[in-house]
Amino acid sequence: MADGGASNMILLVTALLICGAASGILIQSWTNTAASIGINQEQLGLDSRTKVTFSGDLAKTTCDAGLNQITIYLQNSGSSILDETEFGAFIDGQTSTVVGDPTFLNGATEWSSGVVVQYTLQSSSAIACNGSEEKRITAVVATIPSNGVTGSDSVTEVVKLG
Repeated sequence: MADGGASNMILLVTALLICGAASGILIQSWTNTAASIGINQEQLGLDSRTKVTFSGDLAKTTCDAGLNQITIYLQNSGSSILDETEFGAFIDGQTSTVVGDPTFLNGATEWSSGVVVQYTLQSSSAIACNGSEEKRITAVVATIPSNGVTGSDSVTEVVKLG
């Protein structure tokens, strides 16, 4: 009888150790899941506060046919601060190159809400600046990182080169 009690005690202790290890793994998994959900919520929140729009007269967009360059103006219409160096643009679906540094208008020093920034884009194909050619321009922007996440937004408009 004493032997049966000792082996039952060994089985009980073994079962408790296995259950303890399993619960530790489950708690760690839950912690990782909760952290991921938190990051996703921060990402969604930042994305909802990130907005960019074209500014200026889209029917008379400045261009230089000799250099295949188009000048666009983008306004931060969200509440997040955008990073003017984290920028990408497409002209008619083709990647374009940003020429020079972006220019803040009206003396601004950061791309905060309401601020307009000028970009000059280099097209990979020839453009005509005759007032009748239209180009589909897509701009992609990102925020300054906040709590380890970065918000983003994109906008597409058809502009007439003039």
